[in-house]
Amino acid sequence: MKTFPSNTLIVSLGFAASLQAQTSESLQDLVVTASKPEKSLTVASADLAKKELAETPGGTEVIEAERFLTGRASTLADTFALSPGVVAQSRFGSDEARISIRGSGLQRTFHGRGIRVLQDGIPINLADGGFDMQAIDPLAADYVTVLRGSNALSLGSSTLGGAINYVSATGLSDPGGSFRIEAGSYDYLRTRIAAGMSEGDLDGYFSLSEAYQSGFRDHAQQNAQRLFSNFGWKISDDAESRIYFNAVRTVSELPGNLTKAELKDNPRSADPSAISQDTHRDYELYRLGNKTVFQNGPNTFEFIASYSYKDLDHPLSFGVVDQLSNDLMLGTTFTDKSDFFGRENQFQSGLYLTRGEINSATLQNLSGHRGNLTAYSEQTATNLEFFAEDQLALGYGFTGVLGATAAHTRRENETQLGSAASYDRIYNDFSPKFGVRWDAENYQIYGNVSSSFEPPSFSETNGSLSPNKAQTADTIELGTRGHHGAFRWDADIYHSEIKNEFLALNDASGNPLGTTNADRTLHQGVEFFAEGDLLGTPLDQVAENRLFLRGAWTYGRFKFDGDETYGDNTIAGLPPHLIRGELIWQNQIGWYAGPTFEWVPVKSYVDHANTSSADPYALLGFKIGRRLDSGLSWFIEAKNLTDKKYAATTAVIADANGSDTRNFLPGDGRSVFAGIEFKW
Repeated sequence: MKTFPSNTLIVSLGFAASLQAQTSESLQDLVVTASKPEKSLTVASADLAKKELAETPGGTEVIEAERFLTGRASTLADTFALSPGVVAQSRFGSDEARISIRGSGLQRTFHGRGIRVLQDGIPINLADGGFDMQAIDPLAADYVTVLRGSNALSLGSSTLGGAINYVSATGLSDPGGSFRIEAGSYDYLRTRIAAGMSEGDLDGYFSLSEAYQSGFRDHAQQNAQRLFSNFGWKISDDAESRIYFNAVRTVSELPGNLTKAELKDNPRSADPSAISQDTHRDYELYRLGNKTVFQNGPNTFEFIASYSYKDLDHPLSFGVVDQLSNDLMLGTTFTDKSDFFGRENQFQSGLYLTRGEINSATLQNLSGHRGNLTAYSEQTATNLEFFAEDQLALGYGFTGVLGATAAHTRRENETQLGSAASYDRIYNDFSPKFGVRWDAENYQIYGNVSSSFEPPSFSETNGSLSPNKAQTADTIELGTRGHHGAFRWDADIYHSEIKNEFLALNDASGNPLGTTNADRTLHQGVEFFAEGDLLGTPLDQVAENRLFLRGAWTYGRFKFDGDETYGDNTIAGLPPHLIRGELIWQNQIGWYAGPTFEWVPVKSYVDHANTSSADPYALLGFKIGRRLDSGLSWFIEAKNLTDKKYAATTAVIADANGSDTRNFLPGDGRSVFAGIEFKW
């Protein structure tokens, strides 16, 4: 694996300072005289994103960066702490996490699957569907959108979990500069410098960060550098093009799993084999993208293209995985907001082509050093995806939504060394969706019926004579969102009937089948968020002081449906209940303080046979600080104040036979973090 030059950060900081100095006079005039940021055609504002997602008859959310910047902004659990329906649990206090929406990717505790993850509307998933949590940086985002399940159809997603879109700041939305530093327990240090600028029809923005921690556990050191940048050109009043360039380098030690007894005795320890084999997940990612938008009256045409290069070096106990990935994506969408026979109507369609090539090698792991090559294959994933959706005002407050996705996907594996079989498989699908929304003055009621489709990634294709089929599902969803006085809510229930879910199973005789297709499974749950000002001031009025009680409850009942081996057992992997919240006092001039909490009230199964489980737990935290639009902001945040020993997440296996096996990933102990941010 290549490495960044050791002085990359220093040179980049110097360049940023020089560039800021050279343009300070003109930028100062621009910032002072501008009454509001100029609108970008390629990057919607957070307010516009909220308006558009509120028209979706299903579970959606916009997370503004100001929400997670009030404390440590490091893990996915930090970002999605108050997001209903999103289960994001850090594996060992790092970027690597367990993330799932509506039970998507249940089998995965690493290298996510089942969710389309995008940066500025351009997917970061590899062509086979997998994605890396390290490829994103919450500090570079202006806001994040979450579209659960089929509600992500407008982003071209047909997966069970839906989509998460990280939207960057631009030189138009965030002019000026900022510097942020976070530090705390376990040698945690995260720094970020960012700057936005515009001149005439051009604007640019970059965010450069570095993160380090020795980790709560042994052999859990992390180090990462990330550059996110974009450059926009306003071609005319109705046309704009924006180029994106990202570079990521991460080095992560993997401490492995513990038994429950080991977790209770010393949660800071590592699996001895992880140390002896020096297990890591290290990689570099370079990504270049473009989005160009043209408007013509009620019509909008959008063209996107991206190329990414990933170099993975992944020593594991069974060998060293070495992969080089090259992925190319081309896409276009069309939106028409013309009235239809006098009624408001919006039609949107899109076409995406992705192709990814992976040179995949496995070598011997000789106590952390590379040995002989034991396997090599060339893998190619190709996807052609089309979607269309129409929203029509029906009258009396009702809006109907009709849409569908169609996909033609191909997975090719040519084995040149090793015992894995070569294959060439094609998966086709058509997934319709129908929804309806009723709008009252200050609330909505909605529902939809949809289908989803997910072809296997290369990890799930199964090279045997019984290849895995694509995973499909039919889902019914009902929900409501709105506000009244000092109270706001967002509530959703869903029921999914899944065929061919990707799970690690045993047969009826107890023989392991590896990751294969389950016959029929059920996913059903509740996604609920609420917040209220206990001091009683309506949310649409200005208040000098507020006392907010906020909470997100994610309930998931995932089970087999009359399976030959597992009957109606619970599918292992995720807690049935995850409750997170905070009680925060805040005032008009930016001060805030209050406790935070996380509660998993019931056990979580490790195996599908339901013989082993992680214990319930409750965590308490506290944060205090001041957040300002300019000048100096700061925070202090304490986590797990009671120093609770608990499993943040677990591995997923077929049958533990009631024994205490190494499948538990301890959460961090008591810790304190602090940060400052200066914006000019």
